[in-house]
Amino acid sequence: MLVRFLCMQENKRATLIDVANAAGVGASTVSRYVRGGKSVSQRVAKRIEAAIAALGYEPNTLARGLRVGRSQTLGVLVPHVNNVFFGNALRTIQMEAQRRGFTVMLLMHQEDAKLQQEQLASLKRSRVDGIVLVPAANTSAQAVRALLEGTPVVAFDRPLHKTIDSITLENLNAGKIATEHLLGHGHRHLLAVTGDYELHPLEWRMKGFQRAMESAGKTPEEICLRDPEQLSQDLCKALQRGRSPVTAILSLSYSVTISILKVLHDRKIPLRSIAFIGIDDLEFASLLDPELTTITQPTNQLAQMAVDQLMKRIEGSEEHPIRVAIPGKLTVRSSCGCRGQVGMSRA
Repeated sequence: MLVRFLCMQENKRATLIDVANAAGVGASTVSRYVRGGKSVSQRVAKRIEAAIAALGYEPNTLARGLRVGRSQTLGVLVPHVNNVFFGNALRTIQMEAQRRGFTVMLLMHQEDAKLQQEQLASLKRSRVDGIVLVPAANTSAQAVRALLEGTPVVAFDRPLHKTIDSITLENLNAGKIATEHLLGHGHRHLLAVTGDYELHPLEWRMKGFQRAMESAGKTPEEICLRDPEQLSQDLCKALQRGRSPVTAILSLSYSVTISILKVLHDRKIPLRSIAFIGIDDLEFASLLDPELTTITQPTNQLAQMAVDQLMKRIEGSEEHPIRVAIPGKLTVRSSCGCRGQVGMSRA
């Protein structure tokens, strides 16, 4: 059947009806599929995908947008794109948006609240249909709502307010699981290193670390990365003090992990001499010696859920705000001590 339709399509732009005929389904089924509808079975979806690919069908998003009063554009505002989590999340968001006939407008705020307001205003002027927002530190939910004037928004990675949808990691549990894993290797003196931003993920990961340490009857030790040189001094002091040196480190974010690894390299301190777990995976974690154990975020799932929820808001099919937190996964490699005598307690 598909070959016959291909022959008929020469020098003619394929239509939704053509795809439906080639796939042997109704036009409404194809329409639901290209809008991201989940009511289409996997078997039928494969037939539609094959027909779309063979016919070169491209949905007329402009015409559809005019019919429903939309721009068919989603805004995405993130701090930056220089780590694997945001990079992978953006790729998934773009794929999910494209599958629904939407394009993506990407902007960055560099953790600057003022710049964030300017970028949100720019997205509003561009008449985006909805926004996936990774809010900067100390973002006012009230200010965001006032600025967007009803444009749907979903907070991603960091929650904003109970009245605004949010899709995040279970950050407290991430900090707790990583700490308990290090304690399980016999370490008594653990150090958590956090970043110089008052961000919900970092705060709750630290709470998870503190609770796990207190439950084990240990005193939690913490360092905040405000300045690379200060981090170098504080870290070396903790690792090299005489009677009770730190033997295990928990990094609370991607950027903090990078900074710690640089300090260890510059100070010629072997990674193998301590136990180390980082929250947020690194694209080169398995290339380190020893390979870095991490708490890995379910990035694709988080991003898909953010787009799904935003589409529900755009279509008006969701009434109450949702706050979803998804557990991370302890990806055990060898820096934690699981595959050899790495960073074993000296106390």
